[in-house]
Amino acid sequence: MQILEKCMEDMRAVYRLNEEKLDFNYRVLAERENVNAKVHKSLKERKNKKQEEVRKVKKEFKVQQYHFQKENYKLTEDYKKFTRQFKELQKKYERFEESDDKRMKQVYDMNSAEALALAEKIMHADKVIHIQQLNIPWKPPTDPIFNFLHKEDGASGGMSGEAGSFKGAESATQGNNSLMI
Repeated sequence: MQILEKCMEDMRAVYRLNEEKLDFNYRVLAERENVNAKVHKSLKERKNKKQEEVRKVKKEFKVQQYHFQKENYKLTEDYKKFTRQFKELQKKYERFEESDDKRMKQVYDMNSAEALALAEKIMHADKVIHIQQLNIPWKPPTDPIFNFLHKEDGASGGMSGEAGSFKGAESATQGNNSLMI
């Protein structure tokens, strides 16, 4: 019986030890559960805050995207308008340039013809003065500036050859030669 009592006491000691271990483990687990609950609550709050931040950022993104798209559309329309205006302005410029070139050529041709006519009159007067008044042979000018008179036989209105034929001057001088003699 002593052996049984001793066995029983050993069993009771083991039982108490196991009971204390279980109690200790229970308290540890209870504390861990409390800590985990606090951590879980903290993480849940953090998750909710982050989700709220994501919602705010998404909302701001949508607003900004709308404004940027609206501004992009406006700027695109402005670009198209300015491009169209620029092309129209280029066409107008080309028309004005053509018109100005045409007018300039007309004015140049008119002034050129008038200058050529005046040069011919001066050459004619020079020939008449030489032949009638000074009674010396007339030679056409040899200065290179007067070469245009010799080159434009048909356009000069009666000039040809090296000296140019001033038919009116010759006829006028022949008629007046009899007066001078």
